[in-house]
Amino acid sequence: MDHGHENEVQKLREAQIFCMERGSNVQENSMSVPKRTMSVSEMRRLLGVKKTESYWLVHRNFFKTELVGGRMRVDVESFEKWYANQVKHKKVNGEAPGKELVGNSYSFREAANLLGVNSSNLYEIWKKNGLKTILVDFVMRIPMEEFEQWYGQQSVYRKAEKMPTLEEMESEYIELQETAALLEIPKAELNRMIAAGAYKDIFEVRTFDDKKWISQKSFQRFLNVQSVYRVPKRTAAAGKGLETRNYLSRQEAAELAGVAPSTVTKWLQAGKFSGIGAGKVLRIHREEFLQWVGSYQCREGGV
Repeated sequence: MDHGHENEVQKLREAQIFCMERGSNVQENSMSVPKRTMSVSEMRRLLGVKKTESYWLVHRNFFKTELVGGRMRVDVESFEKWYANQVKHKKVNGEAPGKELVGNSYSFREAANLLGVNSSNLYEIWKKNGLKTILVDFVMRIPMEEFEQWYGQQSVYRKAEKMPTLEEMESEYIELQETAALLEIPKAELNRMIAAGAYKDIFEVRTFDDKKWISQKSFQRFLNVQSVYRVPKRTAAAGKGLETRNYLSRQEAAELAGVAPSTVTKWLQAGKFSGIGAGKVLRIHREEFLQWVGSYQCREGGV
């Protein structure tokens, strides 16, 4: 290739770049828009919110904005800082919100789950002692530093080694309501048993998400030491194996619906379909589940 042809190619490239830049400038009202900002509509699409909500976020001054060519634009760095310190809004495609927030504070429910108590009890402790909180999206949270300082000065509560999850709880514990259903007794009766009954020292009880849970091991011990309360044979039989054609395990149901096992549990607790047993021996009525999930997917356009 001779130098003349090289010069022509270079000029052509320069002309193409000029046209692209010119077109871009026209779109932005002939203004050079800094890459460090984005339009309000871009922010709206990023969060998947409606126009009213996006302008509410702007006018609440959650992040910095500036006028460019007479139009409001959002400072990207300031927006990302806000995003990392809130949990209400989530990007349509992107990292989870609250990275910094969850790294330096707890919600009252999170802190309560760590201690195995009800969040209302922890709130009363904080209120009574005038302990520090922060307000995020109109919801109070506990700074981790404040929590650790309080924890070190008391001897009543013991926290778990790490924050428990619903899946972990379901693998080792049975929710109180499920346990009562398993024994075919009222929930109030079981509550009395674990609070002041003859077997109260046998039960290992923990509170999670403001609900009482009984460890599967302690429940089995309870069944072993007495003969008054039994698990009906039909319930036990349903949990013996996955070969039972009329029932699904929680994991099987979750895989069929394309959701997490914890979602199946929430549906079951909401009475969407029936099940028998609890914990590892929980079995869900196959036909009821398939019928409900089918109608749910039709309504929602798929799970």
